[in-house]
Amino acid sequence: MTAAQPEKSAPAHASGGHRVLVIAYYFPPLGLSGVQRVAGFAKYLPRYGWHPTVLTARPAGYFAYDQSLRDEVEAAGATVIETRSLDPTRLFGRGRVVPLPSDSVRRSLTYVSRLIFAPDNKVGWLPFAVRAGSRLHRIQPFDAVFASAPPYSGLLVASCLARRHGLPLVVDFRDDWVGHPVHRYPTRWHQRVNEHMEHRVLRQAWTVTAINRVICDSLAARSPHARAIVELPHGHDVGPLPEAEPAGPKMVLVYTGVFYDAQTPDSFLRALAALKAARPALADNVQARFYGLMPTESQVLVDRLGLGDMVRYEGYVSHQAAIRAQLDADVLWLTIGARPGAHGITTSKLSEYMGCRKPILALIPEGAAKDTLAHYRAGRIVDPRDVEGIERAILGLYRSWRRSALPVPDEAFVRSRTRERITGVLAKYLDAGLSVSTAHESVHAPRRP
Repeated sequence: MTAAQPEKSAPAHASGGHRVLVIAYYFPPLGLSGVQRVAGFAKYLPRYGWHPTVLTARPAGYFAYDQSLRDEVEAAGATVIETRSLDPTRLFGRGRVVPLPSDSVRRSLTYVSRLIFAPDNKVGWLPFAVRAGSRLHRIQPFDAVFASAPPYSGLLVASCLARRHGLPLVVDFRDDWVGHPVHRYPTRWHQRVNEHMEHRVLRQAWTVTAINRVICDSLAARSPHARAIVELPHGHDVGPLPEAEPAGPKMVLVYTGVFYDAQTPDSFLRALAALKAARPALADNVQARFYGLMPTESQVLVDRLGLGDMVRYEGYVSHQAAIRAQLDADVLWLTIGARPGAHGITTSKLSEYMGCRKPILALIPEGAAKDTLAHYRAGRIVDPRDVEGIERAILGLYRSWRRSALPVPDEAFVRSRTRERITGVLAKYLDAGLSVSTAHESVHAPRRP
C-alpha cells in the first residue's frame, strides 16, 4: 500500500512529545544522496511530536562532505551523537575526502567486502553503536527505534537495541537487501547468512518502509510474516521557488550528483556530440553543466568528443548550491542506466528535481522511476542506451525552449512529495508502534497490591 498523506501537525514543545533513536551510519557532515532521506526525517520529525537523537559514526574517509546539512538538522532540534567504528573506511583517516574508485577497483573491493563481512563492511560499527544506544536509553529513555538502510549493519544495530530495551522498531529500505540485483554473494552460505539477518529484522519490525513498490514486493515475497511493509517514497525539500527569470541566451541542462556503476553520463555525452555534429550552431545555444562527482573516464570522453565548448564541470558543491543550480537550469537530467534490477531504482535526485518544477530528461528503463514521472507529467523518458533517442529528446526540448513552451509539472503531485509531508507519514507509523507497545505494557504490567 502507498501511505496516505497526513494532516500537518503543530510543532511539539521541547519538553513534550516522544523520543526516537535514529540509527544512521551515513549522516551529515557526509554528503551525497545517501544522507538526504534520513537527514530530512531528523529535520522534520520534531514537527510531528517526535524528538530524534541520531546515532551515527564519526566521519572517516568519504567522497564528499557538507557541514551545512548537519547544521540544518541540529538547528531543527535533532541531537546527533557520533561513535567510534572499526569499519574499513577508518583506513582513510578522519574527515578525509577520498576519490571515487574506478569501476574495476570498486567491483574488486565489493567482492572482497562481501567475502569477509556480513551483512556489509560497516558491521564493525555495531558494538560501538549498540553500547552507545543503550547508554543513551538509560540516561533518557526512547519510545521507538528507527533505522534506514543501506548499510544493513545499521538495521542490526536498531534490531538489537529495540529487542534489548523492548522498543517498537521501524526500519526503512532505500535499496533492497538480499533481493538487490547487484548483491551477488560469494557463496550460498554467505547468502543464507544475509537471508537469516534480513528475515529476523523484518519479523521484528513493527513497520517496514521502502522507497517504492518494487522493493516492498521483493521484501514481502521473502518475508510473508512481516507485520507491515509499506511504500514511503523519497521527498524533496526545495522550499519556496524564486521568481522566474527570463530565459538566458542558452538552454542549460543540469545534472547534480555522483555517477557510479551503470549510471554514467556517456550516452548523454555521445548524444550531445551527435547533435553538435548535425547542427553545429547548437553549440552556441545549448550548455550542459555537471555538479558533483564525475568519473575521470567521462571527463576524458568530453574532450575526446570535442564538447569542451558545450560542457561545464563544476565539481562537488554544497546541497544548497546544488539546489540553486537546479533552479537556475532550463532542463534537469538524470540517468539510472541499464542493468538488472534498474526497474526498482527511484533515486532521491528524482524527487529533488521534481521539487524544482523543471522539465526532466530521464534516461531510465521501465520501472518505478518511470511510473513516478508519469504522475509528474513533465518528464521526457528515453532508454539509457538509446543515443539517437536521447539526441532527439534534447533537440525536442531545445525547440520547446525556443518557443517558451517547455512542459509544466502537476503541481498537486509535487506538493504531495515534500519531505515534510513524507516525514509526517513516518511519524504516524511511529505513533502506531508506540500505541501498540504501550497497550502491551499495560496488559502485562504487574498488578498493584
